[in-house]
Amino acid sequence: MHRSFIIGFAIVTLACGTAALGQTDRVPEAGPVRALEYAEPSAEQLIDQFLEALARKDPDALHRLRVTETEYREILMPTSVPEGQPLKQPSKELADLAWGLIDQKSSYYEQSLLMQYGGLQLRLKDVAYGKGEKRFAGYTARRQLRLRLEDEASGAELELGTGTIVEVAGRYKFVSFIRD
Repeated sequence: MHRSFIIGFAIVTLACGTAALGQTDRVPEAGPVRALEYAEPSAEQLIDQFLEALARKDPDALHRLRVTETEYREILMPTSVPEGQPLKQPSKELADLAWGLIDQKSSYYEQSLLMQYGGLQLRLKDVAYGKGEKRFAGYTARRQLRLRLEDEASGAELELGTGTIVEVAGRYKFVSFIRD
């Protein structure tokens, strides 16, 4: 199978839900979905932390802004179904493939972001989501983040495109930095 097809498949799996893709066991409806650890209380604060990590050229801080493997597998994947639908557990193979691709590509994007924007003091001018907002059973995804920024040193206006932000139980993290 062509690698770009597999990567696209894994990303679409998360973006569109995993309802019909490699599902094995149904996960019963449960109480509230547990919260993401070390997440921010708003998308705006998450974006501020993102810009601060870039300004400090801090790869660890940038990486911590993304969901962990456990959060992806245990919170996002089972709840990537339409609201009101029973939760579903994807097959281990699909979960392994999807997480592996998202994590690997995001790691590359983290390096690219640090090379391109690291050390710059950037002022946020505008936030947009190129693919809008989509609600799932356990989270809301704000897809294709686009930031309009100003480099405070030069006054130049920049546009930074990156991945998806999720909100789970009132807390926000990046799923990935992939410019989906």
